[in-house]
Amino acid sequence: MAKRASYDLSQFVIACNIGNKSALVLDEAMKTAKLDFNLYTQDKVLSFIGNGGLESPKFANTERWIKNPDPKNPIMVDSYNFFSGLDYGYLAFLFQLKFKKWFIKSFKKNDKPDPRNLPFAEPLRAIFGGKK
Repeated sequence: MAKRASYDLSQFVIACNIGNKSALVLDEAMKTAKLDFNLYTQDKVLSFIGNGGLESPKFANTERWIKNPDPKNPIMVDSYNFFSGLDYGYLAFLFQLKFKKWFIKSFKKNDKPDPRNLPFAEPLRAIFGGKK
């Protein structure tokens, strides 16, 4: 586990906000974005990220992309934990130099315990219809 990010998070966020298809959401990430965050289109996910939806992002890890179709040219994947309202999320992304595009590899609820003490989170989710 590396202690420094491979990419500048702010550059990734800007790319998500541009709307020129410089960032794309991979299929698995799109599935969990729908299920976990009610973001049903690629444009919604990118807009969410590009418009400040990642509250208090914290670098988690960087590692080599295992499914890289060109293993001779290693690509790193950065991951972040973030908050979005009552939700605790996880994001992993990479930059594919060959295509000059950012790819969102993972966008889902975090499987680690939420570090915040939110005793009213579940009752609020029940009232406002949010997902667990």
